[in-house]
Amino acid sequence: MKRLVRSFFNLFGYDFVKAQYNNADFEKHLSNVIAAKNIDCIIDVGANKGQYGESLRKMGYKGRIVSFEPVKSVFNVLKEKCDKDDRWDCYNLALGDKKEEKTINVYQSTVFSSFLQANEYSKNIWQSLENVTPEVVNVVRLDDVYAELVGRTGCTNCMLKLDTQGYDKQAFDGAIGSLKHILALQSELALIPVYDGMLPVYDVLKIFHEHNFFISGMYPINRDESLAVIEYDCVLVKKESAPKI
Repeated sequence: MKRLVRSFFNLFGYDFVKAQYNNADFEKHLSNVIAAKNIDCIIDVGANKGQYGESLRKMGYKGRIVSFEPVKSVFNVLKEKCDKDDRWDCYNLALGDKKEEKTINVYQSTVFSSFLQANEYSKNIWQSLENVTPEVVNVVRLDDVYAELVGRTGCTNCMLKLDTQGYDKQAFDGAIGSLKHILALQSELALIPVYDGMLPVYDVLKIFHEHNFFISGMYPINRDESLAVIEYDCVLVKKESAPKI
């Protein structure tokens, strides 16, 4: 009977997919990963004003969120949101591969703020990248604060979300000692570089793979006039036994 019904709807161009395997859009896939890995804490690196945390709550995620945002004015907006949610903590810090003070480029559209300089390609697409203000911020390794994070949240199954505008590799390098507790990863990957000095995307993926994180889903964020994808939201899951790439 199921086959008959399915064949009937196929005639009109429709098909049925089991709900648990529906990964058609980013939010659904992310929800599937969070459920499959029993994620109880999402470490939100490059939180900006808390847009990602808000989207997690709209998706129905009720676990802990720990957000990191280095730009002070932006962090102040983030903190107001965290203060209204007793399962959402925030730090006025950037994550990198060493503890230091470092100058970040704060662009008019603060979601693009980066330790790197926007290149000519991206400036031709986003006019807001023409106006930039430098700001000195504090950088730490995730490994330096992870024990405090766990002590505060009591979490054991973490997902690491990286949106650092070209600095994901450094943030990941500073988390190597904490990876045993990180079961999933999300990284904003630029297939076309938008900052000067960005590490090529395939090199970043190779590093993730070397630590047993493999691509689970890739979802376009934006395209240029030619319809070439500029950036993807890439979700990766930990797979302990897999052939090395």
